This record gives sequence, structure tokens and C-alpha cells, in this order.
Amino acid sequence: MDSIMQMVGLIGAGLLLLAYFNNSRKRWESSDLNYQFTNLGGAVLICINTYYFSVYGPLILNFFWALIAIVGIRRFYFPATGQPKGG
Repeated sequence: MDSIMQMVGLIGAGLLLLAYFNNSRKRWESSDLNYQFTNLGGAVLICINTYYFSVYGPLILNFFWALIAIVGIRRFYFPATGQPKGG
């Protein structure tokens, strides 16, 4: 099980790096769904990994990282007007 959890953490870290790389190269804007969902997926996987290994500092950091991504996704679908996008 430990090796599976190590892989979960590595995939999570890879997703966060992918999001950062694409944003830095201006391929993805911070408002793009690709960016937000990649950040969310990476943060959730790292949360699972750090919870399993009882490493709570990165768990807290990535919990909030995931919350920020959820806010970004919500803003995409529900802009400041409060109405669903396209509606």
C-alpha cells in the first residue's frame, strides 16, 4: 500500500508542476478550467498522500490549494453576476 500512496503523491506533484509550467509558459491562464482542474487534482492527490503518511503541514497547504481551485472553478461557471455562464 505504501508504494501505491507514493505513486499517488508523485502524480499529484506532477499535476501541480504541470499546471505551474503551463501557466508560466502562458499556455494556460489562471482562469482556465484546465489550470484549475489540474491544480485541484494535484492538491487532492497530495492530500491523500500526506494524510496516509501523517504529514500534516503539506496536507493543510494542499487542502487550501484545493479550496482555491474550487473557488476558481466556481467563478468560471458562476461569474460575479451570480448567473451561470452562458445563461
